[in-house]
Amino acid sequence: MSLLLDGQSLTLQAVAQAARGTITVGLSDAARQRVADCHALLQSMIADGTPIYGVTTGFGALDGKKVPPEGNRAQQHNLLKSHAAGIGAPMRDDETRAMMLIRANVLASGLTGVSMASLEALLAMLNGGLVPHVPRRGSVGACGDLAPLAHMVLPMIGFGRAKLPGSDWMPGAKAFASLGIPAPAVAGRDGIALINGTEQTTGIGVLAAYDARRLVRLAEAVAAMSLEVLGGVSDAFDERVALAKPHPGQIATSEALRHYTAGSQAVLPPRPSRLRDGLSLRCIPQVLGASRDAVEHAAATLEIEINAVNDNPIFGLADGFVTSNSGNFHGQRAGEMLDMLATSISSLAVISERRAARLVDEKNSAGLPPFLIHHQARPGENSGFMIAQYTAASLVAELRMRSVPASLQSVPTCANTEDHVPMSPLAAERAAFAVDTAETIVAIEALLAAQAYDLRGLTPAPALRPFYAAIRARVPCMVEDREMGEDINACRAALRDVPV
Repeated sequence: MSLLLDGQSLTLQAVAQAARGTITVGLSDAARQRVADCHALLQSMIADGTPIYGVTTGFGALDGKKVPPEGNRAQQHNLLKSHAAGIGAPMRDDETRAMMLIRANVLASGLTGVSMASLEALLAMLNGGLVPHVPRRGSVGACGDLAPLAHMVLPMIGFGRAKLPGSDWMPGAKAFASLGIPAPAVAGRDGIALINGTEQTTGIGVLAAYDARRLVRLAEAVAAMSLEVLGGVSDAFDERVALAKPHPGQIATSEALRHYTAGSQAVLPPRPSRLRDGLSLRCIPQVLGASRDAVEHAAATLEIEINAVNDNPIFGLADGFVTSNSGNFHGQRAGEMLDMLATSISSLAVISERRAARLVDEKNSAGLPPFLIHHQARPGENSGFMIAQYTAASLVAELRMRSVPASLQSVPTCANTEDHVPMSPLAAERAAFAVDTAETIVAIEALLAAQAYDLRGLTPAPALRPFYAAIRARVPCMVEDREMGEDINACRAALRDVPV
């Protein structure tokens, strides 16, 4: 399978597939021509003595310092070495690969002045399975995600660390040499072109948004399981109710709940004994529908971002335009959307935990035994699923602890020449954490719902049977207490195998 980059049409799905699979990535013919033409334009401007930031001048607050042509290559190499100031644990392999792919797509726009040799080296690293060692921490999201992107390309100039498929970390020069291609010169403005964008933000953020899409649909199915084992009232997701407050997500979630509960023996219209449900059941369309809308809004924003020219300077092929004064490297828009995504997914997790709490509470579970202790086991001697809800509560608390938006946290940098920065990589980290944590909370709810099905002797509605069967294929009904953490992890893994 192959993917041709053109700087204009990259999708979240393509990023996820390339980052997590073995897709061969190349350039479209049109992109290849644009890159060559723009590099030629840059060379002619350098020859004409046109002042260009980061090529004929220093970087940041050093932009008043002139750089002669003979110092250009050293300048570009020194940029990568000095800006590789990240610290902490490395990014995950798929996040790093996503970052590499998205930066290559930006360079494929043909508006950055990068050389074909440096762009092809980046693609060769990606296609050869070379994963640079990129520390997670150290970027502020303005003038590019400089530190992580610098670490990303250090192997290209013989520095840093990297690994190959099946290997441990090794010197970057050794890993790059294994690709069998000449090392690029990394001159002109190659150094700055390789690092001056939002790609740590979008590399992490795109994967979080891609995973969040599936998580919302999974959460709808698991919520329907809880509705069924708690005997929920069906008119909360009646189409007429959804159309009375016609947010797209609420309409879609209501439709999903009708699909999952069709043919249910327990989710029924209002009856004299039960006219209303608690809000964690009644308001599933409003809460998960809001998450649906947030995910799609974030996804649309990120698809614009990964097909945009995140750089400065920017060149215009049609009219010979050049600006050293662009702010397109600034990650504010992506950061704000990722903060919104994190907040909305956290709400999805909060309402899931509330349903889990109902399932273990005999006062609110419509006749289920306390903590879902099996009728063949002795309460007190057995604690059932008591602590599974504690775990969910702890994870919710951690989500709340991380609830402050990152995109508000500007701290001026570079001797105050960069006096507003968006901290968008922190927003991406927050979104990724929220999605991962919420997936575990939803898995806990599903684990409890599966136990409740067994205790009631209830057959799931037809559309919910694959979820119940997947759980039970890995996690048997709990009769007597056993190690709960293993069951939670197994349930989470099982749910990943079910199409949603």
